[in-house]
Amino acid sequence: MAKMIGRRLLMLIPVLLGVSIIIYSILSLTPGDAATLILGDSATAESVAKLREELGLNGGFIERYVRWLSGVLRGDFGISYKTRNPVFMEVFQRFPNTVKLAFTAIAISSIFGVLFGILSAVKQYSLIDNVVVAATLLLSSVPDFWLGLMMILLFAVKLKWLPLSGVDHWYNFIMPGITASAHYLANTIRMTRTSMLDVIRADYVRTARAKGCPERTVIFQHALRNALLPVVTLIGVNMGWQLGGTVITEQVFAIPGIGSLMITSIRQKDVPVVLGALVFIALLSSLINLATDVLYAYIDPRIKSQYVKK
Repeated sequence: MAKMIGRRLLMLIPVLLGVSIIIYSILSLTPGDAATLILGDSATAESVAKLREELGLNGGFIERYVRWLSGVLRGDFGISYKTRNPVFMEVFQRFPNTVKLAFTAIAISSIFGVLFGILSAVKQYSLIDNVVVAATLLLSSVPDFWLGLMMILLFAVKLKWLPLSGVDHWYNFIMPGITASAHYLANTIRMTRTSMLDVIRADYVRTARAKGCPERTVIFQHALRNALLPVVTLIGVNMGWQLGGTVITEQVFAIPGIGSLMITSIRQKDVPVVLGALVFIALLSSLINLATDVLYAYIDPRIKSQYVKK
């Protein structure tokens, strides 16, 4: 197990390097100049040239990238072109809000997705199953921004049950969490239902029933544990997507998170902030995938035996 974790951690190096090269190339090829955007079109050529020198924008693509990479290796992700604050500070000021939103959405989609998926599989072709399947189709079709706006109009404006925006209290993340979890909830329900339907028809499940095991024991101890592997994979992937994919939700509910920071930085061509945020998200996503693989071993002993042999 330790060797597997070590190999996966070493694989993070080329992954993060590739992500940084791709993002840096895309941002370098986009039109516009950061110095001109900061100073405005009325700025003189001398002031633009001076600012470009201060920001390190002079030189070729390779020279600028190597300069940025050497700073990263020393723990320096650069300075924001717009605010002149360290990139590390800019990202970590907003990171807690994104984490709260992402984990709220993942908790909602994981808990209710697994429960409704199990219920739908156990009650296959019943009224409950048909309602759950119809609900998953609806949740998959509803755009996030529309769902967020409708929740704001109903629960914040009309009923006044929840605050319109803000990040100071846990209830500020109820509506954003539900909005961000809609598509992931539908996917988790479908995956759990499909996996459970495959497992509950297996011979060992019929044997457990024939031995007189209670139906709850058969479902939650015999069937669910083997059906969880693809669901755990999906939840791990969803968590990685949530960390960088909450842009729309953050915009609708005015949440100062990493997603809104990246959108603002891209518009201003603030390359260091965009690079720092994306590399940080890529690192977290890779670590989450690693944690998902490790979790496999505790769910399925067969996978753990493969790691031990290696």
